[in-house]
Amino acid sequence: MGTVKDFGRPGLSPRGLAGSNFLGSSGPKTAPPRGLGWAGSASKGFLGLGYPPNSPGAPGGFFGDFLGDFLARKVPPVFLVGFLVSFLALVFLASGCGTIIPDLPNVIVTNQRLEEADRLLQSDPEGPIPSPNIPAGLRGQVEPASGDGTAEGKITYSVKVTAPDQPPGLVEAYEKVCNLNVMKDRPLNSRLTLMGRLRSSIEQGQALLGSWGYYEGRAEGKLEDGPTKGSYVASIELFPGPLYSLAPGQVIISNSVPLTVDPNADPKGEDIARELAQNMLPAEDRVFCPTQPGRNPCPADNLEMAGLKPGAPAKADDVLAVVANLVDIWKDHGYPAAEVTASKYSIDTAQKTLHSEIVLTPGAYVKMGQMVITGDDSVERRYLQNLVNWKEGQDWNQDLVELFREAVMQTGLFKSVEVSRGYDEDQNGNTPVTVALEPAPRRTVSGSLNYDTDWGPGISVSWENRNFSGWGDRFKIEMPIWEDLAQLGVTYQRPYVFNNPRYSLLAETYLLREKSDNYSLLSGSVSVGVERIINSRLRARLQTSVEFGDLDDYVTERTRYRILGLPFSLYWNNSDNFLNPTKGIRASFLLSPYVGHYFKNFKLLKARADFNFYQSILGGDKVVAALRLAAGTITGSSPESLPSSLRFFGGGGQSVRGYEYQSIGPKNARGRPAGGSTMAEVSTELRFRWSETMGAVAFVDGGMVYNPEDVTAIGRDFLWGGGLGFRYYSPIGPFRLDLATPLTPREDDSKLQIYLSLGQSF
Repeated sequence: MGTVKDFGRPGLSPRGLAGSNFLGSSGPKTAPPRGLGWAGSASKGFLGLGYPPNSPGAPGGFFGDFLGDFLARKVPPVFLVGFLVSFLALVFLASGCGTIIPDLPNVIVTNQRLEEADRLLQSDPEGPIPSPNIPAGLRGQVEPASGDGTAEGKITYSVKVTAPDQPPGLVEAYEKVCNLNVMKDRPLNSRLTLMGRLRSSIEQGQALLGSWGYYEGRAEGKLEDGPTKGSYVASIELFPGPLYSLAPGQVIISNSVPLTVDPNADPKGEDIARELAQNMLPAEDRVFCPTQPGRNPCPADNLEMAGLKPGAPAKADDVLAVVANLVDIWKDHGYPAAEVTASKYSIDTAQKTLHSEIVLTPGAYVKMGQMVITGDDSVERRYLQNLVNWKEGQDWNQDLVELFREAVMQTGLFKSVEVSRGYDEDQNGNTPVTVALEPAPRRTVSGSLNYDTDWGPGISVSWENRNFSGWGDRFKIEMPIWEDLAQLGVTYQRPYVFNNPRYSLLAETYLLREKSDNYSLLSGSVSVGVERIINSRLRARLQTSVEFGDLDDYVTERTRYRILGLPFSLYWNNSDNFLNPTKGIRASFLLSPYVGHYFKNFKLLKARADFNFYQSILGGDKVVAALRLAAGTITGSSPESLPSSLRFFGGGGQSVRGYEYQSIGPKNARGRPAGGSTMAEVSTELRFRWSETMGAVAFVDGGMVYNPEDVTAIGRDFLWGGGLGFRYYSPIGPFRLDLATPLTPREDDSKLQIYLSLGQSF
């Protein structure tokens, strides 16, 4: 609702509303703890063993004495000459300048023999390259390249891929997976090794054509000399041939050797069933479908029911997806142990079709029963029962089981959750659903030291209980303190109110003391509201808030104020990490009517929208582009008639870096920023990460606060700031240090602002 007063609450900070922080998350996804802080070590290495001069056993003394004794014995000169020649020959061979070929003194190593060695080379020195099993008649041919096959210096190469009459996207898909491209950055010092890469890449092309439905396709390749010495051009040409289509697939339902309900009763039963199915079942062992009284006996007995459309292109990925979907259908209709125990795929070269024959073993038919919890007793069973999404007596549904497991994990109360079927049926024939829980730590005490140019050094402490009453409710007390800012906040969240897992109760209160160059404030606030989870990415919140306090703006006399608000907000979040996102979008929208008294009665409508966008450029988190947009407006009252907690301010670590906290915007009679009724901000960052723990950021921020409540003013007279930041990626999230300077400096702006905190800036 306000600016500084909301620091420490979800989504609010002393730099103003930061909509991205409102968004819910189960917490940062971080790597396993590797330690935190800086450490150094030193080690000593011994280059050799030292001996005192003339000491017994010293290498110099030993060989000197030996040589003296040897020469004193009048050795024949021919012996010395022979010894010298043998020694030089040994050095020559050890240096790699010659080759010993036993029993073949007259053999000449020719290019033909090197090409034969080529055919034996199938991989890089790093290890074997897996090759797909391609029918011999469909293998591509490698054209021998010219050259003597020797390696002189470092080998470089380029890759050229072509496909006449290619299907759209074929060449692009192949270029992403072929070994010649994937391994191009690895060192290469032999033409023989390069031939191995080419050969494996041709086999990959053959496999890719088959996976796209071109089962008569072939791949050919050749290696040619490049424009410079030691460089080559690897050319691969893909010939797709005719596109095969899908023939109607056959599904064989096997119950010849039923899978036992209890694996301890017959541990070999499953292996026997699979062994029989591998040879495809004889007719007498096949059944149309298992029969169960009073129900549809067969969830799906053909691949068309699972999504296979006869006549469609015979792409391998599509066929495998249909087979997996077939198993899911059975698991969602009463057969949790269903599995494909054998499969056969054949092609009809005359009809250009792919035929599929699948053996599916359903296992036992299961009806879902009561939830049985093991492993944790600190959470109320009634609370977890609210998450149950199945009805007793219904067919086993694996999809509901996975959704239930995910809902339990999202409570944040457990390290792990495993859901499986039990083995003891009740009197109604229902099988219990077993839930094994490993609890997460219940209480957390944390503290941190902070520093930024806005507030200087500070300290923050907090205590949280994530299962306060056994109903998954969270109770948190936090207290951040700086020299001119101190706050005590208490928050409480109770999930699953109204017997509905989508609703949560929110309550919070705070006391705040703040002193800045623009005003002095002592205030308190109480709010109660409800949050509704619309889906996994979108949630809405409606609150009632009361704020009261004493405000001195250094222009008028200290005045008491009272505010009653009804804020409504929407939050969207599909980013991949709370503290260090690399892809996705975060967005928030706040709309709130307020009534109150400050010198006189007032009423207004406040709106604000925030949009954050994250995109990985090179994949992963090595290079990430981030964009933040924010805009807001107040209608119904002029800014000077409102308490400062309702006005918009700009500048600082969560706004426009490079400018002092709240220094951007209209001025009051003392020449200090007074806040405004319209605001706009934009921030861009390019984030680099070069190791597990270290990274850097280049950023540019811009923004302005306006006094007229005219949205057309947005974008005019922007002040811009920019700088560099450094990141240390700890197990609990990235620590950031940002150094910023104003790019459009004013007369009284400092040249450098410093910000240090946990998490990315947005």
